[in-house]
Amino acid sequence: MEILVVEDEEAIANNIVTILQLYNYNCFHIENGQKAKDYLQETSTLPLLIISDVMMPELDGFGLLEFVKNNQNTSHIPFCLLSARADVVDIDFGLSQGANAYLTKPFTAKDLIKTVKLCIEKHT
Repeated sequence: MEILVVEDEEAIANNIVTILQLYNYNCFHIENGQKAKDYLQETSTLPLLIISDVMMPELDGFGLLEFVKNNQNTSHIPFCLLSARADVVDIDFGLSQGANAYLTKPFTAKDLIKTVKLCIEKHT
């Protein structure tokens, strides 16, 4: 099983994927929420975890989160929001919408891996 990284900024996506691969996680990248939603509707192999940016074109991270949590086939997948919006109000909102974690940008590799491990451990 793999980790799905949904991020519209290529450099950030590459950074996340590289860090996860260094820690032996299999992962893949999709560039926005709409394409991720389409993928989740069409695939038979669901990801172990979804890490999604909040602010993206077509469908933002909150829209993707809502789809994932309200879909019987995907509602069990842990979901981590990733955003430069670091206000307590933004974090509380993301968590209240069903996110399992909220990681703020910029983040360190240590923070990313810690968050990924916690999300996976709590939901497996």
